[in-house]
Amino acid sequence: MNNLARKLFLREIKKIKVQRKLSVSAKCCNNNNDFIIKSPCPDVVIPKVPLMERIWRDSAGFLNRVAIECAETKKSYTYKQLQDCMAAFATSLHKKLGLSPGDVVAVMVPNRPEYPVVVFGTMQAGCVATTINPIYKEYEVTHQATLTQPKVVVTVPECYDVIVNGFKDAKVNAKIVVIDNPNTPVPDGAIRYTELAEKSEADYGLLSKVVRHEDDTAVIPFSSGTTGLPKGVEISHKSMLASLEILGQERVCYPRIATDTFQDVVPCVLPFYHVYGLIILLLGHLPQGCKMVTMNKFSAALYLSVLKDYKASLVFAVPPIVILLSKHPDVTWDHLKHVRHLNSGAAPLAASDVQALLEMSKGQIQIGQGYGATETNSVTTGTLIGSKADHSATGVPLSNMELMFVHPETGKPVPIGEQGELYIRGPTVMKGYHKNEKATKETMTEDGFFKTGDLGYYDPNNGLYISDRIKELIKVKGLQVAPAELEGLLRSHPAVADAAVIGIPHEFYGETPKAFLITKPNAQVTEKEIQDFVASKVAAFKKIEEVQFVKEIPKTSSGKIMRRELKKMHA
Repeated sequence: MNNLARKLFLREIKKIKVQRKLSVSAKCCNNNNDFIIKSPCPDVVIPKVPLMERIWRDSAGFLNRVAIECAETKKSYTYKQLQDCMAAFATSLHKKLGLSPGDVVAVMVPNRPEYPVVVFGTMQAGCVATTINPIYKEYEVTHQATLTQPKVVVTVPECYDVIVNGFKDAKVNAKIVVIDNPNTPVPDGAIRYTELAEKSEADYGLLSKVVRHEDDTAVIPFSSGTTGLPKGVEISHKSMLASLEILGQERVCYPRIATDTFQDVVPCVLPFYHVYGLIILLLGHLPQGCKMVTMNKFSAALYLSVLKDYKASLVFAVPPIVILLSKHPDVTWDHLKHVRHLNSGAAPLAASDVQALLEMSKGQIQIGQGYGATETNSVTTGTLIGSKADHSATGVPLSNMELMFVHPETGKPVPIGEQGELYIRGPTVMKGYHKNEKATKETMTEDGFFKTGDLGYYDPNNGLYISDRIKELIKVKGLQVAPAELEGLLRSHPAVADAAVIGIPHEFYGETPKAFLITKPNAQVTEKEIQDFVASKVAAFKKIEEVQFVKEIPKTSSGKIMRRELKKMHA
């Protein structure tokens, strides 16, 4: 072989090696099947039917049963009344308020029987619901109204002034519907809910012509992110249908379908504006004919009386409620003796808290956990009925859902069992963030995985464990608080030069926000003044628990706050 032939031969060998290397690299990047954790439950088929048709599919056997009742006022709807009022409200959105499919209806209402009428009636009309926390202040309402541009907002008298001022600041001119008492006046210019839903007739011919495709947005709840204010999460009709089917699977469905002689009772204290309350409580239980008992706000005395007096059989909770049930001196066996199953979500529940509740309930309650996010419709993992898994685990992937763990620095999948950032893929995952393509691209992979920002691992024998957060979100009573939102607000105070916020441990709430502040030269401000300033602008769960005045806030060379250093300073 001459030199030229030898060189050509070596060049071809080198080319083959490079091609093989590229092929292996592409396989590692694109074929992650070895790292994907699938559900032990069979996949479900997502029906191609209107959402309301699927919700009411099996309702003929329980139409005269009470669907939802207010624990405070005792107002209630039967399932027949609920169906009629939803359809009437949907018709009124078109005929009386002039809305078209795709228009947005904002709902700023505490838990009460009218809530499902408004939210699902909005969807039946082909419109999009956006749910607002009823304890929000004007600053927060303005942000959500600016993003979603509602044409109608439904609220209660207690929230009316906040709505008016918040929407005015957002420069959004929306018609205001007030959930009213027919015997009392409503504010000038407001529209009575009863005129739209309870005293109007449904036009089923009109509603049958409403066209909404499976990928159209049904609801836009809001979720806190790592930067700035909360983001709107677009949830499609298909995602809602998928959630309903998944929650209805045999080993996942806690409620038993209502009959003439049986009906499960579900206390509803978890807020309906939150995806946990909207999807798990309402969407998950309406098709089963359960009786839902609403509470406008949490009160330990009222909650305990609901458990006892209504003979609650299914309980959906967050860790503070589990702790209350296991340790509150007023809780007795009489409060829990009818409870068949308790499920906790929104934040990890310690095994010790589960054990305490098991002892209190004489071991007769099955206790499970679930993991989800607003971006996954709150449907991702859960404890299967009858399983004996570790109580610290948050369950296994539900039908059609896939998990994968990725090294937070390299972005490469890690073997099952090793810790990494949790990625989720499945039909319940959001379409994206409303009017925020940049955030959507940062959060979603090209192959459809949602990056949760949570660190954890998966034990094939027990399920998912969540160990830490990358996102830096603060979890107060299971609700997300973004440090960046509070930092921006704090920096708007005339005495503050710079601010940083972290979450600090709290015995009952899990975490609460703490602020580190640098004041402007010669400025005089107290901790209480700072706390009052923030409290006047945001919902109560975001309030600043502690303030520490510092001369310097540790940051990286690129200006990123070093929160771990702040945690050391706190400790």
